[in-house]
Amino acid sequence: MGADLSVASDITRLLATLQGNQRSLEQHDKLIGWIQALRKQSQITRERPESDFPELIVTVPDDWPTIRLAPLYDVHLGHSQHDGAMFKRHLQWIAKTPNVLTWNGGDLIENASKLSVGSGVYEQDITPHQQLIAAVLQVAPIAHKCLFALPGNHEDRTDIQGFSVAAWVSTMLELPYFPDYAFCTIRWRGQHFRILAHHGSGGSQTAGAQRMAARKDIAWAKPFDLFWTGHLHNANVDVLHQTDVNQRTGRYHERNAIIMISPSYLKFFGTYGAKKRYQPGSRGMSTVILHDDGTISTDIHARGVRL
Repeated sequence: MGADLSVASDITRLLATLQGNQRSLEQHDKLIGWIQALRKQSQITRERPESDFPELIVTVPDDWPTIRLAPLYDVHLGHSQHDGAMFKRHLQWIAKTPNVLTWNGGDLIENASKLSVGSGVYEQDITPHQQLIAAVLQVAPIAHKCLFALPGNHEDRTDIQGFSVAAWVSTMLELPYFPDYAFCTIRWRGQHFRILAHHGSGGSQTAGAQRMAARKDIAWAKPFDLFWTGHLHNANVDVLHQTDVNQRTGRYHERNAIIMISPSYLKFFGTYGAKKRYQPGSRGMSTVILHDDGTISTDIHARGVRL
């Protein structure tokens, strides 16, 4: 059985074997086998020190010429307006492109129930249970390139039942899981790039309000080189001037940061956002490139046909 389970009937057949029949344990073992077969050997090392902070230290081989970060935010797999074709292309690009690293920024699945706002439970083409299986099998081929995983507000919907679906997905993919923030340091060629990642929060609609929402953590969290969120379904990039001090010499230096909001993989019309007249956002992913002189360059796209 292949890894592409975007067709609802394929997932339904798989789930039928996992729900309470006498072969459920056998099929569960088969699922674990598929995940392990899809996962490749990672070139990076991850260290999660004991800490009161959500720390992760990632070491990247020095023979990488650059590092491109391309996280997945707000995929909303299972929503009828999920852009499955684009998501599949991007997964394939991450898998085959050298020196690309990613993470799950939350809202990987739609996970709507009868307790969700609006008619969300009826805007899904597969159930939350099926979404979980599909998400695990679709992300498994790039799990070796994933730094960590975060929950979004859509995964959090299940937390009120005492079960974290985001933590379950992370466990199945053998990824470090953080329930809110991740403080990730990337060590490479003598540089230490520090990432503060969070799913994001709030319902900001205007450009100014979204920019301020992305800056919410800069008052207390420093110095970080990347402040990265999603949630607002609209790409935004901003440069923040910062200073830092060399602890060995006591001398100050410039250490500017990138503040990034990632777009989503959810189309606009036919969604709760369109019913509430929210502003349409942008789709896909935003990426940055880390350079060995400490420079961070960004890459975002304005999609369209120019006639």
